Order: sequence, then C-alpha cells, then structure tokens
Amino acid sequence: MDIEALRRSIGALNDQIRPIADRPIAFGKDILKNWVAPPNSPETQETLAAAIDLYLESGAQERIEIREIFRKNRSFAWAAALPFPADSMERLRLHLAHFSIIDQYPDPRDAMLWLADLRRSPFYESVWREIAELSSDATRRLLSAR
Repeated sequence: MDIEALRRSIGALNDQIRPIADRPIAFGKDILKNWVAPPNSPETQETLAAAIDLYLESGAQERIEIREIFRKNRSFAWAAALPFPADSMERLRLHLAHFSIIDQYPDPRDAMLWLADLRRSPFYESVWREIAELSSDATRRLLSAR
C-alpha cells in the first residue's frame, strides 16, 4: 500500500467510525455503564498493519505524512489497535511502531501510560532504539527516557 491508498483507506474507515467515536458519554457515577469499546474491525486492523508496514519501510518525509494521516483521522486513530499483545520481539516492534505513528496524539499523558505498559516487555531494550530512530523528536525522547 502506498501513502495515497493508505490515506483513502484510513479516511473511509474514519468516516465509518466517527459516529461511535464522537458519541457523547454521560458523566456520573455510572459512566462505565455507557462506555463502548472502540470498534476494531478486521478491516481496521488490516489497515493499521499496512500503515505500520509502510511506516517501517518509509523515509523520514513519508513517516511524517503517515503520522499526519493519523492525526487528521482521529476516530480511526482512536479505534485502531493491533489484535495481539506485545509478547515477542517482533510484536513489540509493531506495537512500538504504532506508538511512534500516533506520536503522543491526542494526549501525551495517555501515551506515557501506553508506553509504560510496552516498557514492561522483556524485549523493550532490544527494540526501542530502532523505533526511536523512526520517530519524531518528542517521541524519540519519550522512548529513550528512563
């Protein structure tokens, strides 16, 4: 998949997911009663996997464009998740690449919590430098922080 095909695919999925992502949630003591998990369909997972593959093999300018596609399609970015845990070196590599694409958007505090989970992997020390080299300056600093 090239950048333009990725942009079209993510845009179409974003339009499908937006009504769920933008649905208001009533606050109160029963807030979790109305919570719905993000819709992570097989098509969403496949598109995320294609985005990650493209990101890992692209140059710096293309990686910036991929991060921007995710930033502009916030419903897709919110819903898309890899369907497996970071339980091997290759799977952690894919999770960290996804983390790099999201680039701490929309909330760096959420990114820090996500990264704290990823850092628990016994493979983190073997993988983080490779992904840091592909990341924005801010995400690179976060990946390398102790």
